[in-house]
Amino acid sequence: MQRTLSTVLTQLLTILAMAQGIPTSLRPDITVEHYMDVRSSAVRVAHDPVQQHLHYLRTNGDVLMVIDNGIDPPYDTLLFTSADHLLTDAYGMAFHDSDLFVIGNRIFPDEQLTQGIVHRARLQPDGTRTWSVVARTENYRWGGKAHGFNNVVVSPDGEYLLLNSGSRTDHGEVQSVGGLFPDAREDAITAKILRIPIDAQDLILPNDESALIASGQLFSSGVRNTFDMAFAADGELFGVENSGDHDDPEEMNWLRDGHHYGFPWQAGGNTNPTLLAGYDAANDPLLNPGYPSAATDFYFDPAFPTSTGLVFTGPMRNMGPDADRLRDPATGGILDASESGQPMHSFTCHRSPLGLVFDRDSMLADDLRGDGFVLSFTPGGDTAGYSAIAPWGIPVVPADPSEDLLHIELSYDQGTDDHIFSATRVVEGFYLPVDAELVGNALYVIENWGGTQRSLWRVIMPLYNTIAEPSITPPRLAVWPVPAQDVVRWSTGTRVPAELEVLDPAGRVFSRLEPRTSSGMIDLAGMPAGIYLLRSTSVQGISVTPFILAR
Repeated sequence: MQRTLSTVLTQLLTILAMAQGIPTSLRPDITVEHYMDVRSSAVRVAHDPVQQHLHYLRTNGDVLMVIDNGIDPPYDTLLFTSADHLLTDAYGMAFHDSDLFVIGNRIFPDEQLTQGIVHRARLQPDGTRTWSVVARTENYRWGGKAHGFNNVVVSPDGEYLLLNSGSRTDHGEVQSVGGLFPDAREDAITAKILRIPIDAQDLILPNDESALIASGQLFSSGVRNTFDMAFAADGELFGVENSGDHDDPEEMNWLRDGHHYGFPWQAGGNTNPTLLAGYDAANDPLLNPGYPSAATDFYFDPAFPTSTGLVFTGPMRNMGPDADRLRDPATGGILDASESGQPMHSFTCHRSPLGLVFDRDSMLADDLRGDGFVLSFTPGGDTAGYSAIAPWGIPVVPADPSEDLLHIELSYDQGTDDHIFSATRVVEGFYLPVDAELVGNALYVIENWGGTQRSLWRVIMPLYNTIAEPSITPPRLAVWPVPAQDVVRWSTGTRVPAELEVLDPAGRVFSRLEPRTSSGMIDLAGMPAGIYLLRSTSVQGISVTPFILAR
């Protein structure tokens, strides 16, 4: 059978993407290594503080645990699927204490309606997890440019969940879904950050803005799609988002209770051009004709809802030196904002900032300590946004390399009552990096290209000099398999421990031995299912690793 041109192009792009090689550190004190391959459609990576394992989420709802015993190459094991939580459109995941939270949408395609849902999987004494619904929305309109429920973070006090409900439009235009919803733009519950109690059970979130405000569930408005949020060390919440098909800067916002961030009337500090009488998309230097939406969704829109009475909080300003290329509205050319003295709110268009994290424990080196890091998802191209490795055949980031890791250094500007930041590239050469998790001084970066297997990378950051590792450290204690059944295997590398103990979380000792080797096996026969600790004692110190015994 003769292959179509699109098939050939897809295969060529796959080859080009796979040939990207190992990302490159731009600092001598940062190293990058390939940690493992991950399955297709990986979208989130998170670290479980109880089981001490990385997990990742696929958009089909699969939750996988990463097993790293310190001897064999890391590998994953499937824990849960959509059959456990009914989400076939899952995009967000977070851990807190013994709870795993997964967020996404349940879609009813016949009616083009959806529910945003947050599920909880609570760890049980026997090592299993019990699933329940934390909250669900009333049905609202799907279709159009729907972004859905896709991000969940836990407040620093552990009392609340913050949820992102993305927009159903690109820039507030009518999205009628073939006439099914005449004149429909945003719904009351879309383009919002919601806040709910962390211990909620089957809470119903109304598709009514007044009701959301009255219940205290509405945190912030006017956010197009804050796919990533993160709390800094001081407890302040920040979010990053993509600004749509128009060449407006991508945003980073200091998210505050009650603030409105401008969508759909503003994007990246720019006014939505479809509000302006006489607007002609064909003469718009910030609208690339390579986007299909340029021919259908950009037009003068006299019926656009009014913003009367709303006060907008603008996106944070990027002072450079990187990720600050600006499309000149007068000429259509590209400017370096920091070099030309132009304000930049916040990143080069179409970078799609993702994977926002902060060094909340202040573990990193002096010039990184307490700061943020953010990934850039989309490839870079020429000034028109062309790239041979564009994954969807549409324009990408113009005149900016992108697909990198940025160091974000914040500073408060009293004059504007907002933060400004500098952005500096520290790693380059990822391909479609979609999320990151900082564990100690190791940043794990996961990639996503639809149905194609991608990589999980480990970026090792320099430690703060006062907490540098001593010359003698306790041996690393690896335990596997997870969960264990009849036996558990262990290893301390090359150092032989003086004693090994199996304890429960209350400190009761179930087994004690004095090994003569640096690895071995422990018989768990007769022990009830549950969570246990394996404790290694040596002259170098004590190491403890939790594990689950399942029956």
